[in-house]
Parts: sequence; C-alpha cells; structure tokens
Amino acid sequence: MIKSKFVSFVVMISFLASPSLSFAQLRQTSEQSKTSAAQEKKAQALVNANNPDSVKLIISSGFENFIKELNDNGKAGYRLDKSLNFGGEGSTQSFAAVLRLNSGNTYEYDWLSSPNKNLLESRLNQEAAKGFNLANSYALTACSDAKDEDGISSAPVILRLTKGDAFLLERINGGINRNKEYKVFIGKIGLGGKPQQALQDALETIPPGFRPVKILFTRQGLTDFSISILLEKNVLDDNAAKIEYRFLKEVSGFEKAVNSLALQGFRFVAGKRIGLVKLVLMAKLSTDATAYTFVDTEKYPKEFDKTIAQGNTFAGIMAGDLSCGSTKIENEKLVFVQNDKGEKHDFKIYKVLNEKSNNPNSEMLAEFQRQSAQGYQINELFYASGLNVVFGK
Repeated sequence: MIKSKFVSFVVMISFLASPSLSFAQLRQTSEQSKTSAAQEKKAQALVNANNPDSVKLIISSGFENFIKELNDNGKAGYRLDKSLNFGGEGSTQSFAAVLRLNSGNTYEYDWLSSPNKNLLESRLNQEAAKGFNLANSYALTACSDAKDEDGISSAPVILRLTKGDAFLLERINGGINRNKEYKVFIGKIGLGGKPQQALQDALETIPPGFRPVKILFTRQGLTDFSISILLEKNVLDDNAAKIEYRFLKEVSGFEKAVNSLALQGFRFVAGKRIGLVKLVLMAKLSTDATAYTFVDTEKYPKEFDKTIAQGNTFAGIMAGDLSCGSTKIENEKLVFVQNDKGEKHDFKIYKVLNEKSNNPNSEMLAEFQRQSAQGYQINELFYASGLNVVFGK
C-alpha cells in the first residue's frame, strides 16, 4: 500500500465527454450511447436475475479496512461500481460501496494522497504508468484538538480544519500497461487570487483527449487555499473534439447562474459546496435548453417523488462537506434536470442502513438484492438519516 497522509481536499465529480464535431453528430452519438447503455442495462438485469450475488454492498470503518475489503472481493472478480464516505474522522470514517461481479477478471485497489497539490499530477501519472487508474476520491476532514484549560477548543473551527482526500486507484488483471494520463489545473484563493478566472482560462486550453473528472478544493496551510480541476485522458484518444466548459464559483445566485447556462445548452457535470461557496462545472453538450432543480438530501422523503412527478429526471448529487466532528455529510443536494423530449424514467430510493446502525440487517440486504435483480440500476448513493440508494430504470 502507498503510505502517505491525507492533506489535500478533493470534491468528487465525473464526466463522460462525447465527440462534438457538430451538434447533429453529438445528438446522434448521444442516441447511440443511450441505445448501447439500454442494452447493457438489460444484459446486466439478466445477470442479476440469474445470480443475486452479482451485486454486493460493503460497509467499512476506516480507509485501510475499506481497501482490504475491496481487494478481497476484487480477487473474486468484484469491481467497484458506486461508493462514498460518510461521517466520523480518521479511523472512524465510514465507507460504503456497491460492487459488481465481472467474472473472469480480477481487480486490485490501492490509494494515494497528495500533501502538495502541485505534485498530484505527477503522482497520479506515476501510478498510471503501473496500470493503476483513478477510481474515486473521498474527502476527509481532520481537526486539531488544541483545547483550553476547561477542555474547550481554543481556536475557531476554520483555523483547526485540515482538509484532505484519499484517492482510490484500480488495476485490472494485474496489468502494467498504461492507459490513462492526468493533468491538474490550479486556481489559488487569497489576496489577489482569482481562481474562477484562472480555471476558466485553463479550461479553454485543454489538450486534445483530456476531460475533467474531479474538482478539488485544497487547504494546505493557514492561508494556502486553492481550487483545482483534475483531468483524465485515455492515452489512445488524441482525436476527441474540443468541448466548451464553464466553471462557476458562487456564493449567492447559484441556481440562477446554473440555469442561465442550461438555457444555452450547457449541462451540469458536477458541483460541491464548501461552506457558503458553491463550485460547479458545466459542459456544452447540446443546443437545447433545459433547467435544473436542487433539493437538500435531508428533504428527500418529501421532495424526491414530487420533483420526479413534475417532469424531472434524477441527474446526480451535488456533494456536501464534512466539518469538525461531522457525523454526516452537510449541505449535500440532489440534482434534477427537466426531462429531455418527454422521456420518462422510474426512480426510487431505498434505505440500506439506518442512521444509528453500523451495518445493514439481513432484511435490508435482501431487499437491496431484490431491487438490483428487478432491472433497476444503481444511479447513486447518498447519506441522509442513513445510507440511501437511488435506483432507476
């Protein structure tokens, strides 16, 4: 295992870039992708129905234990599908993952962190040269425990926070051939710093084949803050057409800014809230207008079904944040987008872990397996009053 400390801050996002030689070709490619995805879903549903053990849910306390469970299952052909971390600090941090059986293959997992944001690019590329690719990242928060004589923390939270991330790496079948390359754009925060403009300028110069996959927010010292964008490239993909991106850093007027771009054909790629600041990345993937709705995850029991019924499709999660002593992710939001051309989808949320439980009971796991075997895909995991799975088809 790679030994290093968690001292960088990363916000999870992912993005699948499509060729865009023209909007007509883009739409055609999109339709082909949808058809292919539908076929894959049907095939996966058949696999699930014939083998209920083809999908697993694991929950671990502590990152080292999480990696061990991934590797134990990876040897048996289970590959990471969806994952997240929630609550706790350090060794008490909890991790959950959905794994899918891919018979005939084995998977190996490792991790790294980046004490210096300027070294992240080189460290990821060093691992990529060994066949390890970025699979996910998990934001961690640690706080100094300096206290006064009464046992009360003697400094404000903002001064005690250390933000960090663990970067999960994956290698298939022990292969050592390189198939990914990474770049990092950095925008500094502070006196004279203009991170939004710096990152927007950088996004307009993306080398061929690279696509944004993560937004990072780093605090490495008392005044050393920065926002970065991590980009990934398939090494054989030099001919991908250029896509236009917009990066937003908003305190107020966030939804208005997002929907203004959505009217111009931009689509929400990912977002993250850090205190009052919202970070958003959007990509121009259409000529059609749309609109986004954001709902606090804590309000999902009342708002999820209602928002879907109003003609929206579940589009993902706008990640929240962990503070000192957090027992859950804070300020996280569900993201919905207006249905495209009247398309209808079936979504449901199932709770697999109660807030006061360490592990799901047998009935919860059985129901999770049953839902997976009925043709539903796992769209997302989120934590609100327990661990929840968003199923969709």
